[in-house]
Amino acid sequence: MTNNLKFFKDFKKEIKSKIKENIKVIYTDADGTLLNHKGCLIKDYNDKFYFEAVKQFEVLADKNIDLVLVSGRNKMQLKYNAQLINLKNYIAELGSEVIYNLGEKTYITYDKSKLKYDFASLGPDLDKLFNILKKEFPQKIDYKPDWNKYRTTNVLFLGNIDLDKANKILKENGYEDYVLINNGSTELHKTDLNIKKTYFYNLMPKGIDKSTGIKVDKKIRNFKKENCLALGDSLEDLKMAKEVYYFFLINNNFQQEKEVLDELKKYENVYITEEHMNRGWVEVISYLFG
Repeated sequence: MTNNLKFFKDFKKEIKSKIKENIKVIYTDADGTLLNHKGCLIKDYNDKFYFEAVKQFEVLADKNIDLVLVSGRNKMQLKYNAQLINLKNYIAELGSEVIYNLGEKTYITYDKSKLKYDFASLGPDLDKLFNILKKEFPQKIDYKPDWNKYRTTNVLFLGNIDLDKANKILKENGYEDYVLINNGSTELHKTDLNIKKTYFYNLMPKGIDKSTGIKVDKKIRNFKKENCLALGDSLEDLKMAKEVYYFFLINNNFQQEKEVLDELKKYENVYITEEHMNRGWVEVISYLFG
């Protein structure tokens, strides 16, 4: 299964020669990509201090390359994240909102009026849906309002469930306009669930993902595919590959994730890092632009 995988180290000279001076924007996932598994920029996956990612911000700024955070976090969280590392633009809630200049202008990427439910308001509709999921997956999925403050589109769950089964349950219970997606593993939140590995699951309007936000940004700023790169570590991040010239998959033991391996087969422009998390991010950025 791994024979068809392409590793960045084997193609980096070719990639660097092809991008030349064309890159105008780099879209990057946050947790597990630019940040470590605990959401930290200045420590690596071994919890050792690591400042190389910070150094690359100046490198990109000197080349007038816009670094854009693309995350499941809401726009308020991303505004503070962006301010800390001197970024201006970001894409929030898994492609639902494109934000410029720290909130000066926001573009919603879908028609909210067509949706039957407003789960982000955290009302009784969400409680009913969560109870259905909790009954089907006892001690395997969790939700708390504190994780979901100030969201406008999606709702965050934590757990480890059969996603195909969960989405079938949504459809059977009248929620066919929504889908649960896997946005990668996490150690940001502690739970009392009976699981060995914890994943972010986001309840989204069907048809919206990170590539949706990138597509809107490209149209607004008149970027072509060859002007864009992206980096990420999850099944959801891989969907960005369709909108960019090259996508770099951070090697966070993805070989253990069947869904990621299956998604990889859809793309010819995905290259895998040797290093993990923010070290993998630096592996790519420092070589291509350093």
